[in-house]
Amino acid sequence: MILLISIFSIGHVFFYLILAWKWSQIKPFRDGEKVSFSVVIPVRNEEANIRNVLSDLQTQTFDKSRFEVIVVDDFSTDSTWSILSEVRDNTSLDLKIAGLKDPSTHGKKNALTSGIAEAKHEVILTTDADCRLHERWIDSYAKAFSSQTQIVAGPVALEGQGVFAEMQITEFVGLIAFGGVTLSSNNPSMCSGANLGFKKKAFIEVGGYEGNIGIPSGDDEFLLYDIIKRYPRSGRFLKSESATVTTKTQPTFQQFLNQRSRWISKWKHNKNWKLRLTAVLFFIDYLLFLTVVTGTIFGYFHATFMGVIIASRFLANYILLKKVSNFLGHSIVLKPLLLLQVLYPFHVLVMGLQSMFGGYTWKGRKYG
Repeated sequence: MILLISIFSIGHVFFYLILAWKWSQIKPFRDGEKVSFSVVIPVRNEEANIRNVLSDLQTQTFDKSRFEVIVVDDFSTDSTWSILSEVRDNTSLDLKIAGLKDPSTHGKKNALTSGIAEAKHEVILTTDADCRLHERWIDSYAKAFSSQTQIVAGPVALEGQGVFAEMQITEFVGLIAFGGVTLSSNNPSMCSGANLGFKKKAFIEVGGYEGNIGIPSGDDEFLLYDIIKRYPRSGRFLKSESATVTTKTQPTFQQFLNQRSRWISKWKHNKNWKLRLTAVLFFIDYLLFLTVVTGTIFGYFHATFMGVIIASRFLANYILLKKVSNFLGHSIVLKPLLLLQVLYPFHVLVMGLQSMFGGYTWKGRKYG
């Protein structure tokens, strides 16, 4: 048992150190070609946010004649539609608004598919209504798309106040690092539909979300996998401050649990066997870590053994998170980082079981 725990702990440390090193190797892009964009935003009950993201698009420095904005409403029950109509009548954006018609074909992927079908430009950019965009967001993507590039993923930063928010921010920093490094290494794993660009032609050629359109999540990672499979080495991670979009952390634990349950629910449907294997190894790693802690409490392991494992894992995590946090404009706060080290193993185990057996609620709809 000690040998197995040691092997996984060493692997954990090297994994995070390699991620930190490879993150530092990701370079900005300057070989972009002249392309035009259709920004597609699926919305459902976003009355509190939709004005902000449209305002950010209004102030983009990119030539407004070379991009359009398409907002597709997914049967909102609040005042989202009336706000969209008002903004459309008072903006210089090339703004189109549409709504899904058939209640049996609801959900984010159907909204995206509808918007992409109406897009007139070569490259699709997707974001969410609750995101904020830098004024050079589209300019950043314009520098990343070459003739060989089919899909580009951008970074997402969480914002919030308080220890619970800071723990979410710290956890998400690690996910951004993993997604960015693996995509830059031509072995893509994850990305976020809140900040994603791809060529419409590639989307059509892979069949869009065919085969997974009924799964609430995965509009980003499944599409990334399908496009890279068809066009190897055609993906890029856009490591640029101006390409980073921001969104808020979840205010309550229940909302956080629903969000993470939605994200992780796609795991069992993922066709990327490497990502599935990585998820299983992480599950085993954190299970063994909890075994060390529990075993030390009951006298099965020496306290020095546990101390070395905890210290080495913490240091490797800190090195990675420090590098990525600096890029995203965050500062590592010791208290939430320490709490995350204690609680994250339980989070991994609970989410792993939740992905297989649990249900959740998202935007007023129940899944499970």
